Amino acid sequence: MVYIKATGEKSAEMVTDEGAIYITANRGYNWRAAVQETVSATLNRTVSSGISGASYYTGTFNTVNRSPEGNYVAVSSRGNFYLTWEPGQPYWQPHNRSVARRIQNMGWRADGGLWLLVRGGGLYLSKGTGITEEFEEIPVQSRGFGILDVGYRSQEEAWAAGGSGVLLKTTNSGKSWSRDKAADNIAANLYSVKFINDRQGFVLGNDGVLLKYLG
Repeated sequence: MVYIKATGEKSAEMVTDEGAIYITANRGYNWRAAVQETVSATLNRTVSSGISGASYYTGTFNTVNRSPEGNYVAVSSRGNFYLTWEPGQPYWQPHNRSVARRIQNMGWRADGGLWLLVRGGGLYLSKGTGITEEFEEIPVQSRGFGILDVGYRSQEEAWAAGGSGVLLKTTNSGKSWSRDKAADNIAANLYSVKFINDRQGFVLGNDGVLLKYLG
């Protein structure tokens, strides 16, 4: 298991590193499968369809993120392609990456579009909303360190975190990003950015580092 999300008082969704999705409606006593085949089986069927890197797939995900609408995006373990799933689909849909460098992480913007991070510190945003393979690079000042996660506080404001205390902020829906110096003196890599609502947000790092959003 690599991801679990409570979707209601009695309901939740769970994802495994091999792409299985399970849903419960009775507080976890019983689970039903939402996907009919593993990602490996899907790629074996579609390897001739032109998905670059599918033949090197090791059978596991690197990252998985869920949108509020229940759509999923996952990055392959090598970062050479990504996959998406929407409720009702029988299996994951593989996608070629449109950038040269391998993918570090992907997730959903507040407006329903996608963000994409590449190894080495690059940040890309999808063109428009929904699932797409078209992305444009956004200049960021990461000081040469990799960016590892992005979290949206609202449609306009988002935060990105990465290696060696890198913390970036946008207030114009990702068009431009500025460095926040709050974490400059923290000797830690920042791995995860989560906003519970527009007033509560956290950044998690290694060695027990936890930052709280203050406004």
